[in-house]
Amino acid sequence: MHTSSLGPLPSVRRPLAAALLSLALAGALPPSSAHAQGTASGFALVANQQSANASLIDLRTDSIRFIAVGMGPHEAIVSPSGRVGVVTMYGTQTPGNELAIIDMKTGAVTRKISLGEYTRPHGALFMPREESRVVVTSEATQKIVLVNIETGAVEASIATGAAGSHMVALTADGTRAWTANIFAGSASEIDLVKRELVRVIPVGPRAEGIAVAPDGSTVWVGSNTNGTVAVLDGKTGATIETLGGFSLPYRLAISADGKTAIVCDLQGNAIHVVDVATRKVL
Repeated sequence: MHTSSLGPLPSVRRPLAAALLSLALAGALPPSSAHAQGTASGFALVANQQSANASLIDLRTDSIRFIAVGMGPHEAIVSPSGRVGVVTMYGTQTPGNELAIIDMKTGAVTRKISLGEYTRPHGALFMPREESRVVVTSEATQKIVLVNIETGAVEASIATGAAGSHMVALTADGTRAWTANIFAGSASEIDLVKRELVRVIPVGPRAEGIAVAPDGSTVWVGSNTNGTVAVLDGKTGATIETLGGFSLPYRLAISADGKTAIVCDLQGNAIHVVDVATRKVL
């Protein structure tokens, strides 16, 4: 276990640098911590790839602390309650294979979890409505792994059938996972109940950003090379529509009500808001 030595939170009021590669938001913790109307609350957790640390940002006080997590942190996620954060240790020239578990209230690394042979962990998500299990891509081994962060055990590994499984998306019921396979230019559908690969669907070169509608009806996958987002039918795997006009649709998300898609266009310096039903940029 590694425990960060953290002093008081210094006040920081400056834009976040572009080098902060992954950000996860935690909602306000108990209602007793609610603040005046119009005042932000909760925390942001940011993985700082080149700094070997993570930033824990208090949105209420606009203050920040840096948490040493290890070499090559790439992605950060926060549990549904907002109490626990996880940072994936992708590594640098040497492949990483760890998860850093963070207490969001204290900013301490409570444990490091080794994934053993499952190297280059990258995209990660908490299982829906769970605090103890996460799904993580192992890019180097072309698998996703299901990890219990309380026991530290890798409960299962499932092949994605494609090279460079980078980011992962989950349906709201936790029965299906989808990965964007950046080297293969495809998306993989995985049955988390049977713990097996369903199919691999070609979508476009350098497929990286991915999001799935909560009900699994559509899957959105970005092609960094083409600057497009393919909208797939979640049942048949067919491409319903390909949206263009983006520069680098690097990350995607769909709102909890399934009505709105967000396209983070890193190269275009823009956030695009898309109506899911009409697939029109608003």
